Amino acid sequence: MGQRSFVAVLAALTIALAAGCAEKNEQPSASASPTASPSPTASPVTPGPPWYDEVAAAPAGVTVGEAGSTCELPVTFSVPAGWKVRSIEGKAGQLDLGDADLLCEIDARPSGVTGFVRVWRIEGVAGGTEPHLKHYLNQYAPESADAEYRRIKAGKVDAFEASYFKDGGGSVRDRAIAMASLYGPVVLTLDTPDTEELLPAYQLVKQSARVRRY
Repeated sequence: MGQRSFVAVLAALTIALAAGCAEKNEQPSASASPTASPSPTASPVTPGPPWYDEVAAAPAGVTVGEAGSTCELPVTFSVPAGWKVRSIEGKAGQLDLGDADLLCEIDARPSGVTGFVRVWRIEGVAGGTEPHLKHYLNQYAPESADAEYRRIKAGKVDAFEASYFKDGGGSVRDRAIAMASLYGPVVLTLDTPDTEELLPAYQLVKQSARVRRY
């Protein structure tokens, strides 16, 4: 083989090897699988009004909602020690609110503070936690017209929460939250003349919430 032919063959091999390396280097980017979507982030912590997320939860005392307990509910959560749990049969009686069925009432008074956590099922409302909570407040809490809302995780439960001024004014805010369950949303209300006093208990309810498995 002449020198000129040898040089031509060598050049051809060099070009082929370079092309092969380039193709090999580009292969991963061409066949790479899509980046996995980031996992949902935790609910944001908002100190001060309107949510007061910096308030520490009260110590857990009683679990509400479990099978065989006083109130069997689609969700479970904890309340402070000394609170009295009372199951409500049928409509709410003196608290009859039309299409809102009172399922359970947890009374704080035996522990020395005044207030209740009440659990409601709303009849005849389609959709998830947001329409259920807004329907309840629109029907039964006229002072909530200027409520602030947010979508959060209550413990491990998808939830929609409202904070609104008691009686439509002042500085004290009422709280209500709708939690998703296997049998549709339930609405929990914090009913007390002093919401700030019961915020630690309310934080405990939210942080300990779980969907009950049947």
